[in-house]
Amino acid sequence: MHRFVFKDIRVCLAAAVAIAAAVTSAAMAENYPDRSIRIISPHPVGVATDVIGRALALKLQDNLGQPVVMENRPGANGIIAESYVARSAPDGYTLLITSGVHIANAFVANDLPFDVIKDFAPVTELAASYGLALITNLPVNSVPELIELAKRKPGQLTYATNGVGNITHVAGLLFQARTGTKMVAVPYNTPNLTTDVMTGHVELTFYSIASASPLVNSGKIKALAVTGSRRSPTLPDTPTLQELGYKDFDVTGYFGLLFPAKTPQDRIDRIYRDSRNALDAPEVKRVMDAAGMYPVGSRPDEFAAFLENDFDYQGRLMGELGLKIN
Repeated sequence: MHRFVFKDIRVCLAAAVAIAAAVTSAAMAENYPDRSIRIISPHPVGVATDVIGRALALKLQDNLGQPVVMENRPGANGIIAESYVARSAPDGYTLLITSGVHIANAFVANDLPFDVIKDFAPVTELAASYGLALITNLPVNSVPELIELAKRKPGQLTYATNGVGNITHVAGLLFQARTGTKMVAVPYNTPNLTTDVMTGHVELTFYSIASASPLVNSGKIKALAVTGSRRSPTLPDTPTLQELGYKDFDVTGYFGLLFPAKTPQDRIDRIYRDSRNALDAPEVKRVMDAAGMYPVGSRPDEFAAFLENDFDYQGRLMGELGLKIN
């Protein structure tokens, strides 16, 4: 009889421990966040990732009741910031805001110090873009004129990029592949990219609509085309390359949030929900409209599947363009 009593006591103790653990876990979840959260950007201040990140941070701060701070760690095509986040504690207080370059680095970087899929926990795809603007200082007024000039001067025209494998680089390579032209890529790690196009240090670039639209609309630079499948509301008179006959030309950007791998699911879900709510805010929508983006707000599992598909797509594309490292 005493053995049964002892067994009952052990069962009760185990149940009490389980209940206490559940209560503690619930309390921790309710208290999250209890300090500031950092959003790490792999790009300089002023580019598209930074623009949407800062708008998001302000609304998240309101929703979470804690400071949300943007921190720019540019360099090495985003690898510096991505490595930092991958090594950060998976506690829900360090986020990476990034773009398609995150996946591209898996194919164009030697000895990448992290796995672009396994070392990160997807939170949400925040937004997608209408593509990039093809802007130039050359004495041409259309894409056919640009192609004619490039074919007359093979290997002489230069185009600025934000680094090897960056969407600005890929767009330039794809343009050459689809039009039968040859140009020289000039990599940049600073926002001076558009300045150097305007001053003639380089002839053209494929650049974010966020940065290009104000320059185009003020007459400081010409836009010949955009690289997405539909025209941008901020450049309504600029045709897409698909409209111009290049049906398989679709280079668009996306922007998303990632935590380090092993971040607790309840914290991922909390940031997802508050980010999704932030995307509905009129002030965030205005920022996106001006930047040539539109909100997405996918669930963590949807964003994870999206990244897996993008990994497969970019692998094929990088192979076609000769960028993929074997």
